[in-house]
Amino acid sequence: MTWSFRGVKSLLPVFGTILFFFVIKLTISYTVCSSFFRVFVDAQFEQNETVQVYYAARPIFSEEKSKRTQEYPASVRETHRVEINNHVARNLRIDLGDNPGIVRLYGFRLASFFFPEMHFSARDIVEQFVPGPGVTLQLQADYVEVRSSSTDPYIQFQGGLQHRGFFLSWALPLLLSLCFYLFVSSFFTAHFPAFADVVQQKQSSAGLHFAALDGIRGFAALAVLAEHVGIMANGIGALGVHLFFALSGFLLAIPFVRQPERALSPAYMRAYMLRRLKRIIPMYYSIITVLFLFRHKNPEVIRHYLFLQGDGYLWTVPQEMFFYLVLPVVVCVLYVLLQVRKWVAMLALLFCIVVSTHLAHRGLITLYGNGDHWRVLVGIFLSGMFFSYLYHFFQEQPFWQERSGGGCRRVLAQAGILALVFLVVVASRKIVWLHPLDIYQNFGYSGFLAAFIIFAAVSAQQSILTRCMAWTPLRAVGIVGFSFYLLHPTFIVFCDEIARYYFNVDLSPVSRFIVSGLVTYCFAAFTYSYIERPFMK
Repeated sequence: MTWSFRGVKSLLPVFGTILFFFVIKLTISYTVCSSFFRVFVDAQFEQNETVQVYYAARPIFSEEKSKRTQEYPASVRETHRVEINNHVARNLRIDLGDNPGIVRLYGFRLASFFFPEMHFSARDIVEQFVPGPGVTLQLQADYVEVRSSSTDPYIQFQGGLQHRGFFLSWALPLLLSLCFYLFVSSFFTAHFPAFADVVQQKQSSAGLHFAALDGIRGFAALAVLAEHVGIMANGIGALGVHLFFALSGFLLAIPFVRQPERALSPAYMRAYMLRRLKRIIPMYYSIITVLFLFRHKNPEVIRHYLFLQGDGYLWTVPQEMFFYLVLPVVVCVLYVLLQVRKWVAMLALLFCIVVSTHLAHRGLITLYGNGDHWRVLVGIFLSGMFFSYLYHFFQEQPFWQERSGGGCRRVLAQAGILALVFLVVVASRKIVWLHPLDIYQNFGYSGFLAAFIIFAAVSAQQSILTRCMAWTPLRAVGIVGFSFYLLHPTFIVFCDEIARYYFNVDLSPVSRFIVSGLVTYCFAAFTYSYIERPFMK
């Protein structure tokens, strides 16, 4: 059995390489061998006409993927061209004017950046093109006589139009597959950071690790994805963001809960801020550079680099930076109050949550993005901090480890499940009488419940809630959650365009979720391992 398992394991790189070869070959076939930038039409019409060239990856044509030539003068043989901008023209349709009549078609030429010109003589046209309704083709000495009785005569290429050069069709896929084999044959999943951190349970900067919190982060990332692909486009994404913010508050407060005097240490605060910048900036700046700088949006890119603007889904990043700046002030105040009584510090933190939420509702604490003001959801961050202090307060109590404490933890776990279900139901907007509790507008209670769910998950380690959130796939997404969040809109669009362009299908919300989620995770695992993780180390 051991030998069999090792034998199968040793064959996996071979099977993977074979699969990689066919994927690369198919990709090159569609994107390179079937791409053309110019079409030449040599023809003579009885009357003034224009030729319209339709091109597509599949034999389904639309006006968006078509170009017209200049007008052909009547009874004059001319060659006109159309620029199709190096689009895939695996399927080609030539509309020969807008009126019935007779056309002398001498030939076509298709120009490619990657291959010599492709020529179609009169005989090639008869053999490889199919006439449309009311159209007949008759081969003459050096041209094809096209007779039509319809008002929209056309001929269509039958089969897949592509070059078959040896290097691009075979040699290049083989060379790339060889490189792929050399890589995967020496690749150890245990050493790949995105996988290793799941298996080895990466610890936070506080030296603690809660597997369920990785899963909650993964759930939050998938909730945002679910809203953006249209599965639950009413508020589930807001719930995901609230979980992100509450998690930040819970985890960042841990070092100050365990050693409150760190709040007064300039050296520790300097290290804290440096860790936060190294955690956010590398991946965030990479995305901003691609989205704004490479598109020559210089004022926008500067404001985003400085965290003064957050457009689209990036509105959450300036919020996080604002939280990072608020935390040192809050922990300093809490340090002073903890010297008085712990319950005084807890009440003060609750007061700050209420006040900051009220000020945000009044629009007195805002950030900029999408041409408008975004309310700062610092109350959610403070809610996470509150439950972090509360969790460690209970951990210090003797009863918490006794039988009565176990009963409390079970009740907390059940309450956490109910809170999560309640927020999901409210976010779905399926129940009319719950509409006044809209998560977008009532972020105060939503953020507090999100923080409570985190508290329940870490308090009841053996509960159903904790085990579900510690599910390995959720944890895998959670480990790369920041990259996943930053990348997912790009890959939603990418998957949609690939499906429409090459397969002429519109993905359903569920298929968009699955396909774009898998693609996003693959790229997020790479960016986490080679952009985020090195700086975090």
